[in-house]
Amino acid sequence: MVEQREIMNDHPDERRTVSFEETLTALLTTPSAGEKITHLTSLAAMNGRRAIPHLIAALRDDDKTVRASASALLTRIGEVAIPELAAVQKDQWWVVRYRACEALGEMKNPQTLPHLRRSVQDERDHVRYMAAKGLGSLGNPAAIEDITPLLDDENPYVRDMAERAIQSLRG
Repeated sequence: MVEQREIMNDHPDERRTVSFEETLTALLTTPSAGEKITHLTSLAAMNGRRAIPHLIAALRDDDKTVRASASALLTRIGEVAIPELAAVQKDQWWVVRYRACEALGEMKNPQTLPHLRRSVQDERDHVRYMAAKGLGSLGNPAAIEDITPLLDDENPYVRDMAERAIQSLRG
């Protein structure tokens, strides 16, 4: 893994190397959403496995774009992020659970199936929606059984996603 990155200095012809630790410090001290996203992206590129806890923490950020970027980066990191994403599916904040389901579903990895299955019963409709979407993207018809109860969900968006996921799984 590359544990450093090259950045521009004030002068366009000058570059310097920045370590994982320096990038992490910059991430933790900036209030700017754009800079946080840049630092998270750099951390993931330098060492995806080592960046996972910081990306998980970013799922709790106040800024929606930071949370979305963290989810996308966890998706790209892939299989090694599954255990930590599964763990935050029990988070108190539904937004974290939603983003965890999003990342798990976007991975399209069969190992995410049991984690997405649990989330179809989440108390929050947004999480149920994302769990249905993720299950539909896995391509495993066995998930139809888990999604079917969502056809009667109180939320029309969840019902619609459940229907689309089942249609997708039936081919």
